[in-house]
Amino acid sequence: MLKLPGRLGAEMFLDRHWQKEPLFMPEALQRLRPSVTRNELGWLATLEDVESRLVFTERDGDRVRYRAETGPFEPNYLAELPKRDWTLLVHDVEKHLPVMRALFKAIPFIPDWRIDDLMVSFAAPGGGVGPHRDNYDVFLCQGIGVRDWRVSSDVVGDDPDASDDLALTVPFDGSTHTVRQGDVLYLPPGVAHWGTAARACITYSIGMRAPQLSDLLAGLPDNERQNPFYVDPDLLVAESRPGFISPESVDRALRLANRPEQNRDRVAETLGRYVTQTKEWITPDRASADEAMAVVTSVSQGSKLVIHGMARIAWDQRNIYVNGACLPRGETSSAWLESLCAQRGLGGPDSLPADAIESLIGLLKMGAFDLPEKL
Repeated sequence: MLKLPGRLGAEMFLDRHWQKEPLFMPEALQRLRPSVTRNELGWLATLEDVESRLVFTERDGDRVRYRAETGPFEPNYLAELPKRDWTLLVHDVEKHLPVMRALFKAIPFIPDWRIDDLMVSFAAPGGGVGPHRDNYDVFLCQGIGVRDWRVSSDVVGDDPDASDDLALTVPFDGSTHTVRQGDVLYLPPGVAHWGTAARACITYSIGMRAPQLSDLLAGLPDNERQNPFYVDPDLLVAESRPGFISPESVDRALRLANRPEQNRDRVAETLGRYVTQTKEWITPDRASADEAMAVVTSVSQGSKLVIHGMARIAWDQRNIYVNGACLPRGETSSAWLESLCAQRGLGGPDSLPADAIESLIGLLKMGAFDLPEKL
């Protein structure tokens, strides 16, 4: 878990800072492990199923402009990049390198269904993506190198001259932080920030996922002007159980959708489907009925089963959600589901109680697991 500053505990962090105020946490991660190297990040950026970008900082006197290119990139192109003024960003790193999910353990007080992805960036000296704001919470964990950040909670206007590939704000002053390895900067949604590499550096960004009104109400008119995001500034530590979508979360979704209590089950299912939705190009394959039965037999005999690195799983009081699909829980216990999500897998003869077999078959058919090569 993050080493929060001073006497700040998880409850106090949620009360004072979560979705409210930025927080700079020096030496919050004394050992940032696991990690990736510049070369590993470059290799990911050459792959077809990996979302990556290059952002170049172009300087002309006092004028600075940012230009983006999208991957995949040729290895020779990456090898010939200049010595400064560029940033390589790779999204969903934990889905391609599942070991990187371990970094999410730094924030156990945030429900894991709220975590969208781990984006990792390498910035050459002078590199950055320009001044901007995000519509989601983010924990910016500094790896090797040094980065200078400017942060402002004030209203900062959009930059009308920015590249169409980048949603940037106009430059601003704000507060400043020089971050080094192990430092973490938390930013609530809408807070303008602007990072520039003082020395070549790697940053690990744990970004959150939050539905908008239009995600909960598929029939929202196209000309709807107000499309707010799900918010939970009243989040409690007790809500953070592996994979669990709490009743309080459903309450918030109901308020966002402005729907009465009798629509609770429908809104809860829509929320669960949305927060487990995967990107089309990183959706795991599903098991056939025969394959699912073979896996169940194997697990019953003590074999291990691992959740696919690209799979997203959540559950609530009624349903299990996998990769945007919904499966009724039936008699499956909360303890089994919580253990499954916490360990990201099953193992041992006692890991599959009788009341979980039907759910396991459904999960296999939804693409939740990395299937054994031999069935």
